[in-house]
Amino acid sequence: MRGSTVVAHPHPAHGGNMTHPVVICVAERAASAGLTALRFDFAGVGQSEGDRADFEGHLRDWRMAATDLRRRVPTGPLVGAGFSYGARSLAWLLHRDPERAPQVEGVLLLAPATRVPTTRRDFGNLLLGRDLSEATLDEHVLENLRSLTCPMEVIVGDRDVVAPHEELAANLPAHADLQVLSGLSHFFSRNKGAGPLDEDAFGAAVDVAYGRLLT
Repeated sequence: MRGSTVVAHPHPAHGGNMTHPVVICVAERAASAGLTALRFDFAGVGQSEGDRADFEGHLRDWRMAATDLRRRVPTGPLVGAGFSYGARSLAWLLHRDPERAPQVEGVLLLAPATRVPTTRRDFGNLLLGRDLSEATLDEHVLENLRSLTCPMEVIVGDRDVVAPHEELAANLPAHADLQVLSGLSHFFSRNKGAGPLDEDAFGAAVDVAYGRLLT
């Protein structure tokens, strides 16, 4: 094995879990690249005990998953990967709590949302691919992203309404690689909003990202 990767899912309160097609695709592509891939459910999701709204509990889940994977695969780089909420929570942990953060050698952030829906209307807008009417720019997310110093790959669709690629490009550190996928939504779908994953376009971008991280 060339190393390992932990893959975290989107927001638990909105149906996110480790069987999400984006999460499964990332894990499969990682395995094809020679990495041991670990998916996990945050607290309160699936068979995981706890409260799905417990952010601190989800940070503990991150640490436990990474620690367990490092124990099982002690050699090679450990890459942290997350989609949407999974990406935002990893960036938060690495910046805000570095002493207890997973000791990752690189990160793969998939559509880390800079504008987070907080109302039913805006969540509906997200699902339909419409502009958000009430969500504002989350400066904490931008600060967390700007602070990361490890090798960093970011993938986003050019139709993403909660992770606009222009905002990401303006706020990522200089060493980060950003791939903007034409015609894809926040869900990496050809639909304007939620829809089936474009596995060919998204999977190819993930292959490129892991290739860079492993070199």
